[in-house]
Amino acid sequence: MGQGKVLGAMIGLAVGLMTGSAWAIVLLGVVGGVVGHFFYDEQHALPAESPDVMADFPTAAFAGATGAARDAASLQEEEDAHLTRSLCALFVEVARADGEVRREEVREIRRYFEEVLHYGVDSLEFVRGRLKDFIALPPDLDAAADACQEAMDTTERQRLLDALYELALVDGGMQRSEREVLRRVGAALGLSDDEQEVVASARLGDASAHFEALGLAPDASDAQVKSAFRRLAAELHPDKHSHLKGPDAEAVARRFQEVRDAYEEIRRLRGL
Repeated sequence: MGQGKVLGAMIGLAVGLMTGSAWAIVLLGVVGGVVGHFFYDEQHALPAESPDVMADFPTAAFAGATGAARDAASLQEEEDAHLTRSLCALFVEVARADGEVRREEVREIRRYFEEVLHYGVDSLEFVRGRLKDFIALPPDLDAAADACQEAMDTTERQRLLDALYELALVDGGMQRSEREVLRRVGAALGLSDDEQEVVASARLGDASAHFEALGLAPDASDAQVKSAFRRLAAELHPDKHSHLKGPDAEAVARRFQEVRDAYEEIRRLRGL
């Protein structure tokens, strides 16, 4: 029973006793309990807990073989712990880029630490704690990326960016907000545009042909892509070429469809 309900009932009973009526005692006791529950217990109730997105993450109580995995002792050294915290910060920022962090995203983060970095159970619990910290309080993305750049070589940083792309895609297509965070992370990790493009192409496909269809280079800005599409779509629209017949009409229709398909694919890859 809530504290407000008890207090309200007690006050109601006291008032009822003052009236000397048995019915008043019972009635005021019930009314006092209801009022106390509504005005105190309901107003001070703790919010319902959200689903545990960390449910698939092992804790120290989890028993399992670690093989060649790191043991907890390695994470006792501040340098290792700092890198792990920084990695967790990057993963959380990408996971939250399209909304709330979801369970399947946490599962993908665990896979990186478990299969790529070979963290053992105790070390994974350390990761679990840092993820919960950053989900509750957003991290400093640039500081985290700087720490990873200092501690990892180029190949490791490219592998990390690849894992972040995989995380962004785990719940479906790439969103614009996710792509923007990934670009920011890639630059903060000290990866060149070409190095970032290698990772992006591996995950999203090579869009060179689509840019060529719009008469653009792959490094064209989003604004240039939209402008080129609008211009070509206006030029090639069937209404402007209704006078054409036979092969000429078919060629214009094919070109119009090619432009539309190219633009839609670039939109998908860039999250436009």
